[in-house]
Amino acid sequence: MYAAVEHGPVLCSDSNILCLSWKGRVPKSEKEKPVCRRRYYEEGWLATGNGRGVVGVTFTSSHCRRDRSTPQRINFNLRGHNSEVVLVRWNEPYQKLATCDADGGIFVWIQYEGRWSVELVNDRGAQVSDFTWSHDGTQALISYRDGFVLVGSVSGQRHWSSEINLESQITCGIWTPDDQQVLFGTADGQVIVMDCHGRMLAHVLLHESDGVLGMSWNYPIFLVEDSSESDTDSDDYAPPQDGPAAYPIPVQNIKPLLTVSFTSGDISLMNNYDDLSPTVIRSGLKEVVAQWCTQGDLLAVAGMERQAQLGELANGPLLKSAMVKFYNVRGEHIFTLDTLVQRPIISICWGHRDSRLLMASGPALYVVRVEHRVSSLQLLCQQAIASTLREDKDVSKLALPPRLCSYLSTAFIPTIKPPIPDPNNMRDFVSYPSAGNERLHCTMKRTEDDPEVGGPCYTLYLEYLGGLVPILKGRRISKLRPEFVIMDPRTDSKSDEIYGNSLISTVIDSCNCSDSSDIELSDDWAAKKSPKISRASKSPKLPRISIEARKSPKLPRAAPEISRSPRLPMRKPSIGSPSLTRREFPFEDITQHNYLAQVTSNIWGTKFKIVGLAAFLPTNLGAVIYKTSLLHLQPRQMTIYLPEVRKISMDYINLPVFNPNVFSEDEDDLPGDAVWTD
Repeated sequence: MYAAVEHGPVLCSDSNILCLSWKGRVPKSEKEKPVCRRRYYEEGWLATGNGRGVVGVTFTSSHCRRDRSTPQRINFNLRGHNSEVVLVRWNEPYQKLATCDADGGIFVWIQYEGRWSVELVNDRGAQVSDFTWSHDGTQALISYRDGFVLVGSVSGQRHWSSEINLESQITCGIWTPDDQQVLFGTADGQVIVMDCHGRMLAHVLLHESDGVLGMSWNYPIFLVEDSSESDTDSDDYAPPQDGPAAYPIPVQNIKPLLTVSFTSGDISLMNNYDDLSPTVIRSGLKEVVAQWCTQGDLLAVAGMERQAQLGELANGPLLKSAMVKFYNVRGEHIFTLDTLVQRPIISICWGHRDSRLLMASGPALYVVRVEHRVSSLQLLCQQAIASTLREDKDVSKLALPPRLCSYLSTAFIPTIKPPIPDPNNMRDFVSYPSAGNERLHCTMKRTEDDPEVGGPCYTLYLEYLGGLVPILKGRRISKLRPEFVIMDPRTDSKSDEIYGNSLISTVIDSCNCSDSSDIELSDDWAAKKSPKISRASKSPKLPRISIEARKSPKLPRAAPEISRSPRLPMRKPSIGSPSLTRREFPFEDITQHNYLAQVTSNIWGTKFKIVGLAAFLPTNLGAVIYKTSLLHLQPRQMTIYLPEVRKISMDYINLPVFNPNVFSEDEDDLPGDAVWTD
C-alpha cells in the first residue's frame, strides 16, 4: 500500500478541531435508484466540531476532474452549542447528524431544502463520553462518564436506560455488528456487556493498569444496500491510471474483530470481548487514535512518537512528530506515514470508500490519499514530482506529454475545495464573480469603536470548516447616516506588485483601526499560507446599470475641504461623506487611502448606493432600496440593483471623474432595471 498527505497548503480553521465524521452523498439524479457504492462515495460531507462550539459541514469530493459540478453551498456553520463540540456522528441511513458538547448537550440536526435545523435536543447536564448509532441507523447509544447509559430511537423515543455503578468512568460505547449487544469501555481497563434490552451480561477485565481509550469493529459503520451495478457503469468512470488512488476491492469473509485501544498505546485485536488470546499491537505511540477503514482490511493508528525519532525543523528545535501507522487484520505492520505535524492528532476518519483519511490536529485539517494495492511506479513518480513542485501551474513547465501532465495535475486537485482566497489574489476574489455556481455565506462582526479612527469598524468573514476567515474590513464614516467605506485588501499601492502577506495580516493591516473582535485566530492559522481557492460564488449575469459619472462644478472647491470632514480620522486626509456634503473628490486622494468602495445612504436609511472607489471597478456597483408600508401592515420589500462587473485589463481602463452621487430625499427610483426583489 501507499499513503501520502495531499499536496497543497494546509487547511485550517480559526479554532481547534476536536472531532470528525464523514458520510457519502447521494446525487440528486440517483436518489430513486439503488445505491452504487462507487458513485455514492465519490462525493460526501465532512462534519467537524471545534472549540468555539460550532459544527462545520463541508463538501468533499474525490473526483480527479476539475469541471465536476458542486452544490451551490459547500459549507455550513451550525451554531447552537454553548461549549466546545467534542463529538460529531453522522447517521447515513437517515441522513442526520448528532453533535455533543462538553456540557452534555446533544443536538440532532436534519437538512431540509438546503437548510439545517435542530430536530432533537437532549441535555442531561452530565458529560457525554460517547454517542454511537446502530448499524441500521434506527437506534442511538449514549454513554455518560458518570455511568448512565441510554438507548433511544432515531426519532427521539427512549427505549431503555440504566445506571452502572462503577468506581471509574465510562470512556466509550459501541454496538456489536448484529446490534444485539452493547459494549462499554472504562477508564480502569474493563469492558461491560449488556444486551439490546438493557440486561447486564458480563464484566471483563482486559488490562489491569491501562484504561480503555476506544473500541471499534472492522465492520462497516452503516449497512447500505449496494446495487448490482458494477463500478465501471458510472458515467464518470476512469481507469486507475487516470487518478491518484484506486478504489479498494471489498474484503470478503472476514470475521469481525473487536479492536480495543489502551492509554499505553497498545491495541488488542479480539474475536470477541471474552477472547483469551488476543493479538496485541505495540504501536509505540502515545495519545493514539485508531479506526478501521470501511472495508475492514486496514487499521489506521495515529499518535505521537514516544522515542527520540526526532526531525529537525529548519528554524526551530528538535520536536516530536505525529505519525500514522497502518496494520492489517492479523496485526501486521504494513506502512508508516511520517508527518511534519507537531501537535497530537485528535481525530481521524475514513472517507470516499477508504481512498482518503482525514486527520485533525489543532486547528489544521490534513487529507491523506491512500492506495490499498501495491503502488505503481507511475504513482510513486507522480508523488515525487508533485512534492518538488510548488503549485499546479508549474506542471505545464515540464517537458512531458499532455497525458502525463494531466495525470500529474490530479495530485493537486484538492479533496476539500476551499472557498477562501489566495492572499496573492485577494482583490480579485472580492471584486469579481467566479466561474462556478457556488454561493459564499459570510458573517459580519463589529469591533469596538476607536475614537482615533472615527466610526466603528466591521469585519466580513467567510464561513469555512466551522470557523471564520476574514476577507474585508469596513468603517462607518457618518454619525447621522449608515454610510461606510470598504478597505482595499491589497495594501500595496503599486499595481504591478502582489503582496505576499498571510491572509490574516493582509486584511487586518488594510484597515487603520484596532481589531478587538472576539475572533482570535491561532498562530498556526496566521503562520501558514492560506490555501489556493477555486472561487466559489458566482453572481448571475445581470443587465448592467448604466449610470454615467457626471462632472460637478463643485469639484474644484472640494479638494481643500477634504481634511475638515469630522467623519474620518484627522491623522489622514478624509474623503468625507458625499451624502451630507454633496462633494466629489479627486481620484488621487481616494486611491492613496486604499479604499475599495463606499456605501452611501439617504437620511432615512432606506436607499443605499454602492460606489466603486478603486480604479479597476466601475463607479456604480449597485444599489439597495427598502420599502415599508404604513404602520408595517405589509411586509417590507427590498430591491437590489446589481450590475455585472467584469475584469478589464488596466491598459484599456478609462478613469472617469469620480462622482459618488447619492439619492435625494424624495427620489423614488434609480436608473436601470431592478434585477432581484425579495
